[in-house]
Order: sequence, then C-alpha cells, then structure tokens
Amino acid sequence: MSLGKWLAEQIITEESKIKVIIAIYPGRFQPMGKHHAKTYRWLTGQFDKAYVATSGKVSLPKSPFSFAEKKKIINSHGISNVVQVKNPYQATEILKKYDPETTAAVFMVGKKDASRLGGKFFRPWKGKAEVGYKDGAYTIIAPHVSLSVSGYGEMSGTTIRKALGDKSLDKKEKTKLFKGVFGHTKNYNMIVKKLEALNEIIEGFCHYFDIPKLLSESNIVHGSNAMVDDGPRGYWGNQKSWKKFGKYINTHINKGMEVLNYLTGTEEFFDHKTEFKSDMTGGPTGAVSYWPVGVPGAITGTNYLKDKKGRDAFKRWASWSKYIATRVGYEFVNYLGAEIASITNKKEPVKVPKPGTLMNEGLLLEGGAYGHMSHPFDDKGLTFGDFKRIIDISLQGRLDLESAATEKTDGQNLFITWNNGLRAARNSGDIKKGGVDSKSIAKKFAGRGNIEKAFNYAMSDLTKAIGGLSDKQKKKVFDDGNNWVNMEIMWPASANVISYDAPHLQFHNVLQYKNGSAIGAVGGGARMLAGMIKQVDANVQKNFSIIGPQFLKVNPHQDYSAKKPYFLGKLSKLMSKYNMSDSNTFAEYHQAYWEQFVDKKIGKIENRIKMGLVKRWAFFDKSFRLNKKNISDEKILTKAVEIDKQKHQAQVKKNMLPFEKLFFELGAEVLKNVEGFLAANPDKAVQNIRKQIKSAISVVRSGGDIKKINRLSQQLNKLNSIGGMKAIVPSEGLVFIYKGKTYKLTGAFAPINQITGMIYF
Repeated sequence: MSLGKWLAEQIITEESKIKVIIAIYPGRFQPMGKHHAKTYRWLTGQFDKAYVATSGKVSLPKSPFSFAEKKKIINSHGISNVVQVKNPYQATEILKKYDPETTAAVFMVGKKDASRLGGKFFRPWKGKAEVGYKDGAYTIIAPHVSLSVSGYGEMSGTTIRKALGDKSLDKKEKTKLFKGVFGHTKNYNMIVKKLEALNEIIEGFCHYFDIPKLLSESNIVHGSNAMVDDGPRGYWGNQKSWKKFGKYINTHINKGMEVLNYLTGTEEFFDHKTEFKSDMTGGPTGAVSYWPVGVPGAITGTNYLKDKKGRDAFKRWASWSKYIATRVGYEFVNYLGAEIASITNKKEPVKVPKPGTLMNEGLLLEGGAYGHMSHPFDDKGLTFGDFKRIIDISLQGRLDLESAATEKTDGQNLFITWNNGLRAARNSGDIKKGGVDSKSIAKKFAGRGNIEKAFNYAMSDLTKAIGGLSDKQKKKVFDDGNNWVNMEIMWPASANVISYDAPHLQFHNVLQYKNGSAIGAVGGGARMLAGMIKQVDANVQKNFSIIGPQFLKVNPHQDYSAKKPYFLGKLSKLMSKYNMSDSNTFAEYHQAYWEQFVDKKIGKIENRIKMGLVKRWAFFDKSFRLNKKNISDEKILTKAVEIDKQKHQAQVKKNMLPFEKLFFELGAEVLKNVEGFLAANPDKAVQNIRKQIKSAISVVRSGGDIKKINRLSQQLNKLNSIGGMKAIVPSEGLVFIYKGKTYKLTGAFAPINQITGMIYF
C-alpha cells in the first residue's frame, strides 16, 4: 500500500470514527442452496467480517427447518459464522458484541427487498461508513446468483421444497436434483425426509378437510346468517396487541377454533398510530375501497374518498397494497387486471351501458365452468388479458398456480354417481333422470365388441370398488346422487388415438348437479375418491386399476424469452383487427365482427335491431324474433330473414380458427416439456399415432370422397401449422385451473383426432 493511500484511509477512519464494518446476510434460508453460499462468499470479500443471520422460527409450509437443521445445512457449504437471531434485519445478537459507536453494520438484501429497509435508519451503501450501528445501518444489494438445475430450470425456495418433497421422483433423479441445488449430497436424508413429510401434511389437510366449507363457514357471523364484511378500517398498533386480542376472540367468542399460524410471522415489522382524523380520512388504511362506494358525492360511513375513479383510485389502491405486501416479505404482482382502471382519468365519468348494448347479457360464456374441460378459446368470457396470462404461465411451466396440472386422458368418457347403487350417465339427459343402471349400459353398448366389454367391465369393477366404501364416504363424495364423477375408461382393446398399455379407470373431477345442470364442483373430489378406494384395497379390480387424476410436471420452456413475444405477437395481431384491448372479452371480439357484418349487409339501422341480430347470428340467441313487431321496415326484415337462413356456425368457426391454431401451437410447445404421462411406453405410443395418421390419409385419399378429402386437408393444415408430426406427444393433453375454471391444452391432439376419426366414424 502506498503512503498516500494509507494516510487517506486513516483520515477517513478518523473522521468517521468507524473502525470495523460488519456485514450481515439475513434470511430464512429454507434451505440454503449453493447460490446462497456463493453470494455469502462474495460478501466476505467486501467487508471486515460477515455473518449469516437467521431466526429459529418454524412455520409450515414455507419454513419447515429449525435453526439447528438450517445451521447444519449452512455449515455444509463451508460457512461457520451462523447466528440465531429474533429479527434478521436487526441482528442484535450479532452486533451487541461490537462497539455501537465504532462499528458499522451493512445488511445484504435482494433488489426487491431493499424498499423494506428504507426510512432514516437504513441507507444505501456507497462505499463509505459514516455512522455506527447505534445510529443507523446500511443496505447493499446482493449480486444476482441464479440457481438453474438441469431439467428443472430456474429454482426458488418454494420450487426446491416442492421438488425435493415429491415422492413420485425416483431416488436417482432426486439425488441428481439435490446435488444440483446444494452442490453435494450432505444431509440428503435429513432434508428429503423433512420435505416429503411436509408434502404429506399439506396433502393430508387438503384431503380430510372440506376447504370450501371452512371458507364458507368463516364468512358467516357467529349466531346469525349475516355475511362477514371486511371489518373496520382500523388496525391494532402492533402485532403483540393484535395477537392478544385474537387469542381472546378465539377463547371467548369463536369457541372450538384454533389459530394455525400467523401470516405475518412473529417479529414486529412496523408500529403505527391507530387513531382517525376528525374528517375520517386518517387511520392506517384510508378507506375500505378506493373506488366509488356508499352514497355518491357524500362522505358516509364507507365513502371516505368521495368517489375516486380511474387512475387516481388505482394509484391509491396500488400504493397501499405495495406497502402492506413489502412489509410482510411479499411482492405486489400486478396481474389481476385492476390496472385497466388506470386508463381512465379522474374527470372521466363512470360509463353506463346504453339501452340495447349487448355487453355480456345473453352471451354464451360457457367455457371452463365447473370442471368442463374446454380450450381457453371456447370460453367467450375470457379477456384478452386472460389469454396473455395463460400464454405466459404456460411457457413458464406455472400452470399449477391454482391446482396441480393433470393429464387429459383419451378414453371412453363416463359420468357416475352412487344413490342406492351405482348409476351412470353418458349425457345430460341421463344425469337429469338420475342416471342408468348396469343393465341399461349393457343394453346400450350391446354388440359393439371391445367397447361393450370396456363399459360392462367398468360398471362391474366400479360397483365392487365403491360398494366397499362406508355410507359416510359415499355420502361425502356423491351426496346421494347429486354429485357426479367425470371419469375415463381406458381399455387398450378399445383405444381411440392414444394407446395405453394397461386398463385404467381414471377419475377426473366431481361435479355438483341440479336439474341436470352443473352448479359447482367438489374441490379435490376425484383424488379423494381414488384415495378412499385405495385405502380399502379396492383400487385393483378384476379388469381395471382405479386411479385419480394423473399429476404432470410442466417444465419451463427452454426458449421462454423467444416464445413469449412470439405468441403474444400473434395474439396482438388478432386483437388489432377489431381494436381489442386486454380488458375486452372474446365474446366482444365475435360481437365486433357481427356488428360490422350487419352494417355491411343491411346498412344503418337502430341499435336495438342491430344488437338483436348480432345476438341471433353471433351467439345463437333466438329471443329476438324476426317479425314486424321488432322490425317494422319490410326491406330490412326481408334482408334479415334471408340472412337468417344461412348457416352462421361456419362463420363462428372461421372467426375462431386463428385462435384455435394459436392455442394448439402453444399446447404443442408446452406438452414437449411435460413429464409424467400415463402411457407406459411414450415412444411406442407416439409411433402408433403416426401410423394411424398415415393410414387415415391413405384411406381418405383413395376413397375419393371430396368432402372427406377437403376435411382432411383442413385438419392437416392445422396439424402442420403447429409443428406437424414433431408436435405429437403420447397424451391427449393437460388440464389446468385458471381463475377457478377448468381448461385444457391439447396441442396436436385435436386435429389428429379429427383425421383418425375419418376412417372409424
């Protein structure tokens, strides 16, 4: 070191009075991976001494490891300076060993966490320590060290715990994954056993407790039928007082209830004043809602903000949401569509639909409801923002955000219930009349060879398996015939497109019905029924093995950064045709086409008539009659009647075709990265499908039927547009839940099914 540099450092040190700079790496470390260890080693090279600060809090499911277990894991990375603390962002237990006047403290945080440690006490590290830890501390942004594991992509604490706790992974694969996360295999048994047990606890809770019922009951005021609202806008000043009162409530009012955990943890994260101002605009929250509530234009018991609208309301809501989220260690993710409100301004009035405007009234918004497995483009109620979101999470391998993605198997579909015996249904008519018995099923499929065997054997095995359950179990699943199980019969001899090596009866979901129409779903019902049957050793019957939904592992797309703009670009191009925004529904897209159609074919007419015709032709709603009462102008009526004779279904299909191709192509890309298909020999299954396609092409072309040849050409174009033979996978597709509704991604299956069906039906 030069004399000048030494003198400069001495002067700086003398001025600041800081002799030692202690670096602290705070976090939960559940568990610490090799990427954390690399970050820590970087930190040790920047300051005099570095420590890992972590609490001993165990809180399932995010914090399963105790401090002793965490320390053992951290030590395995060659890190010895590990200290248990109550609050990692204060680290009193570490700093108390040092002089508060001459010791500076630097806390290393991630970029997204830096805002949590703002204010006067914490300040960004700029290479110079000016205050001791008594008067303040510094924050330094940790360098981003990603943890990418071959076959799994980018890993986080949540995905690590989920993957290592997955019992379906064989030991060889899990050991490989473990080494990729930690860089070694030390503590393998301790970590894996802990995480596998954690998954069992979560699954057990979901299996034995009726979650929707619990939530429903929690929304009712004790001793009355009144619904619980959001409560007062005031909060307790700190966690200690809040938890004390919560304990009193549970003991004296909500008797029999127990607090499982506190979402905010155990450490205090802020103290605040709880009083309201005289004008009722103070307090911690501002208002129950930031949008118009209560009496318009007046300050009432709920309307404290005088009808804030648009961007103004959104900014206030977003600001408070971010504040709360970051204080408890979460991140505010703007994906629910609320940002649409920011398009308007505070001067813009709330738009009221004009009389006669179609909007959503009378539209067929059927897709995805209550377990019906529709493609996303079948749901006219989805917005283009929803389409974008589905594209994004599909390519990220995050289709399990609401529920695990399951396989859409290709078998013979059947609905069953139990009401003093097994009842079956093949259509809504069967369900409406309470189903049919085994004799009726046998009669229905008599003389149809392997199909007859498949249904008869299935009814026999199901009768025996479900009959072995207790009355209480049957009641829970089937509710005396009100609940129906949607299932698949996979009999190899009667295979459709996908060949399965073994006969299975697979439960997909359980739906609640009333008067023949689905009104709801039993969450986890299919898995629960399969579990009950397995519990009584009735899952392997004479002809079939009985299974629940086949969970799939959807891996992130290897070329996510390129595929996302590719698919979003295609969607944006389609949206631009009718100036659609993210907030517009797919129904409005169809509506826009037919509005233009009416304008072109009939001319300028009053809006009431125009919307009535759009309803008839776009959405097949015949409530608008074509008569002189509705259309007094004879020329217009004549034109309308003539157009009405045309087959509009063909035009609807034409409008949907580009969306079909987009989502089929998306499905093909996603399914390439899926693991866990039911087909025992995937390669063999794919080869068999290719043979079926070639055979169908040959038969149809040699037959000379022009209509069939044209249909074949259309389906081959669809198949080629999504990747041709390379897009084939050994499955019909996958099923996922989005905003509580069930959807499917099928990739190449849809056109393949149409092609092969030409020679069978």
